[in-house]
Order: sequence, then C-alpha cells, then structure tokens
Amino acid sequence: MTVLEWTFRKGTHSLGRYAPLLCGMQISLFIVGTIFWVDAMMGARHFDPNTWGEFAYAFPAEMWAGWNMAASAITFVGLIDPIKRQMVIIGGTLHSLQFALLAYSITMTGGEIPVGLYSGAFFLPLHMWITWRAVTDDTR
Repeated sequence: MTVLEWTFRKGTHSLGRYAPLLCGMQISLFIVGTIFWVDAMMGARHFDPNTWGEFAYAFPAEMWAGWNMAASAITFVGLIDPIKRQMVIIGGTLHSLQFALLAYSITMTGGEIPVGLYSGAFFLPLHMWITWRAVTDDTR
C-alpha cells in the first residue's frame, strides 16, 4: 500500500477512520428497527400519530421498520473493510430520506417535537455526512 493510498483510506475524516464506530451505530439502528418491527407485528401499540405525525402514520409501521433495517444492513455491510462506497451511498441515502421524512412528519403533521429533534437534528445530519463522505471519497 502506497502512502497516498494509506492517507486516503485513513485520512482525518475518511470513512475508514470512523467505520468501526459507524458500524456499531448501524447495528444499534438495526436492533431498534427489529424491535419496532416486532412491535408493529404485534399491533403497533407505540406507532400512533400523536408521536410520529399524521404523515408517517399514513404508512404501515412495518414499512418504516423494514426501511430502517434495510438501510442499516446495507450501510453496515458497505462499511466493512474494504469499504464498499456504493453500498454506503445507497444505505446512507435511504437513511437520510427516511429521517428527513420522519422529521417532516413529526414536526409538521402533529408529532412529538423531541422525537422529531432526534430524527432531524441528530440522525439526518449524521447520515447525510456518511453519504457525502462516501460520495466524495469515491470520486477522488
């Protein structure tokens, strides 16, 4: 491995540097999605418009849980060394879209604002960064 390859892969803000942390986060999101899926299959007791907003409630809880699990799995596999940037781009984009839609639903259609802040102020920017790094690292 040349110095340039090593610098690119292990650069200050590269996905390679943060991949272990991001993999742990994706595993956690997958587990949360699984718990949400089980809850949805048992009647979705915790999926109501007062928490998630009317927009999110218009779609089945199983869809949101499956979307979360799929995006987490794709991103996780993409982050395993060697990093598969295309998979990270797809998974990060799916997550970003989901968190943007949830933030919209929660804050604009009657959900709980603290839940919307988690979605829109933490998860959305983080997954946008993951996607952006995968895109910019891939084009170098």
